[in-house]
Amino acid sequence: MFRKGLFFIGFAMLVLASGCASSGKISQSKIPVERVAVVAFAVNSYGPFGVKQIPDALIKDQVTSMLKHTEDELAKHWSVVPAKSFVDSSEYQKLSIGQLKSGLVGPIFENGALLSFSNSRRDVIKGVLDPQIAKGLCNQLGVDAVMLVYSEWTVNTGKFIPTQKALTKNCFAMYDRAGNRLFFDRKDVAGEGFIGGMFAGTHINEATIEKWVAAYNQAAGQVITNHK
Repeated sequence: MFRKGLFFIGFAMLVLASGCASSGKISQSKIPVERVAVVAFAVNSYGPFGVKQIPDALIKDQVTSMLKHTEDELAKHWSVVPAKSFVDSSEYQKLSIGQLKSGLVGPIFENGALLSFSNSRRDVIKGVLDPQIAKGLCNQLGVDAVMLVYSEWTVNTGKFIPTQKALTKNCFAMYDRAGNRLFFDRKDVAGEGFIGGMFAGTHINEATIEKWVAAYNQAAGQVITNHK
C-alpha cells in the first residue's frame, strides 16, 4: 500500500508538470446548466523523493469543509445538490469504480464518502470522466452538470530567499448531462505568510494547515467564477 502511494505521488508530479497545465473551456454546450453537483473530490500531498510532507490526518480534518466551500462557491451561480445528500445512493455508488486511489484523501460523511470515477492516476489528475458515466450521474442526481476536483499540496521553497510557503495545485473539470466536458482548469495558489525556512525548519501542524486550505479555497472561487 505504501509503495503504491509513493508511485501515485511521483506520477502526480509528472502529470501536473505537463498535461494539467492546459486549461479553459473544452465544449460550448447548448444545454442550459442550472443544477450541479460535485461527484469526486481528492487531495494529494507530495514532497521530495515521494515522501509526503503533509500528514493525511491533517488533511482529513479539513477536506470536508473544503468540499462545502466549493459547493458554496458553485451555489453563487447555480443550484447545488450537496454531495452529502447522495453519497449513500446505490445509483451513485454503482456508477463509480469504488474508493479513491491509494495516497488520496477525500470527504467522508456519516452516511458515506465521495468515490472515484477515474480508472487511472492520470485521469484522476486531469479530471477525465467517461461520457456515459457523466450522463448517468447527471440523470441519477437530477442535475445538468457534475464537477470533479483534484488538489495537490506541497511546500514551496524560495529560490533566492529559502523561505517556505504552502503551495496548492488545483484541477477542476465539469461535464454536462450530454457527456460533454464543459471545461478543465488548473489554478496554482500559494498560501499567505511563511511556514518555515532554512534555519527555522518546516512547520506543518494544525495551525499552519489552514494556509493550504485557504489557498485551495481561493483557487476554487476563481476557477468557478471564471466558468460561470
